[in-house]
Amino acid sequence: MDTLTEQEAKLFHKLMDSLLFYANKRLNIIKNCNSIDEFHKNDIEKTVPIRKKVFSDSNIIDEYIKENPDKLSNEEAQILASWKKSLEGEFYLVKYEKDYALFLNSKEQKVYGVKGIFDSFNEKFDGYSPIMIKIRLIQFNDSLIYDGIFFPYHISFGGGMRSSIKVEVDTAIQKYGVITSLETPIVEKKNSDEEMLRFYFKSEGNRDRYYSEIEKLRKKSHYMEAVYYQEEAVINARDIKKSLKAQGIKGHFAVLVNSVVASALTEKELDENIKKIVPENKQSWIYRFKI
Repeated sequence: MDTLTEQEAKLFHKLMDSLLFYANKRLNIIKNCNSIDEFHKNDIEKTVPIRKKVFSDSNIIDEYIKENPDKLSNEEAQILASWKKSLEGEFYLVKYEKDYALFLNSKEQKVYGVKGIFDSFNEKFDGYSPIMIKIRLIQFNDSLIYDGIFFPYHISFGGGMRSSIKVEVDTAIQKYGVITSLETPIVEKKNSDEEMLRFYFKSEGNRDRYYSEIEKLRKKSHYMEAVYYQEEAVINARDIKKSLKAQGIKGHFAVLVNSVVASALTEKELDENIKKIVPENKQSWIYRFKI
């Protein structure tokens, strides 16, 4: 589910509105606002300076929880306390997943999985991406959400920029996964040389950006060289497979770099043919597929 539940969303708005109203009474940013109902009559944009004060000075949240003028439960107080840690910045909204939207913080090179509150980001933007947004991320129990307001930039992205953003997203997820909590330490994943080499081959954008890294990894060992040629064969096999399918040809096939070097009706026969035809030191380079 890419939003909070209806019950959670109502609780979020209750807590956020109560906190902002309390902060405004102290800061007097919105004048002549003596009740929560009067507070609600103001445009949400007027709350921006209040939000900045609240999230830049954690004492306001601490004092609100301590005074507890709205009789918060322990659970509600814990949710509010978690808002002392937030992350504001310019993000790229890059993809809509089942459980959240993916936001890339290009400066940090990290990707965050963010839920909508009542409405999903997919609904808000009609599935369009990428979009550059100024937004503040906060925690709500086990979900990462935002503070209730964001500002999209009206910027169009060309093909080159879209490709660059995709590479950044893939790289960030490869390093850190999708981050869904501001409270859990972010630890870089330990990827093996093989995992990294296969990742660099994942897309044309990756291959262009990480050409030097690919060349270094392929030279590290005979095994890594085999992985390199397997990945090359995977790429070249796409067009080969399409061509064979178009001609109605079926069977098992072996691709070495960019050529079909063996074929057979069964997998066992293919293995036997590979051993007969392909030099032993290149048999591990083979990519097999079936039509």
